[in-house]
Amino acid sequence: MYTRFLLPNTFRRFGWLLVIPTFILMLFVLHNDFSFSFLDYSAGTGEGMSFDNGFIFNLQSNNFTDEIGTVLLLAGLLFIAFSKEKDEDEMIAKIRLESLLWAVFVNTILIMLAILLIFNSLFLNVMAYNICTTLILFIVRFNLVLRAERKKLNQEAI
Repeated sequence: MYTRFLLPNTFRRFGWLLVIPTFILMLFVLHNDFSFSFLDYSAGTGEGMSFDNGFIFNLQSNNFTDEIGTVLLLAGLLFIAFSKEKDEDEMIAKIRLESLLWAVFVNTILIMLAILLIFNSLFLNVMAYNICTTLILFIVRFNLVLRAERKKLNQEAI
């Protein structure tokens, strides 16, 4: 079966190589305010127009550890989630679609519950984790259902 938008199977391994260290990095960033000092940026104290009001964005100074970590984590999750299986067929395409729909539904329900039950800064932490939740839910469900289907097919073949 030809699927237009799936990545080659080799991207999956590369995705895992990105996800594992960046997931650990992001846990340190979110819970311990960790940052790499070499990723600090400072525009200096130039006079003139200042966009640094601290409300929407900060052009004067920033540390890019969290931005780079988040981008690498999302890229790794995309590589894992949307890489072809070695034996991509119609059954796998169906499982992939059902898993994606399931992940979106479950994630939406989790967001609704968070909106209703979680407040203040804890809500922002939940939303920070939610950036990756849909992809993680998809990867977990897709692989569990795929493993169960393959196990069932192997038992039928015996």
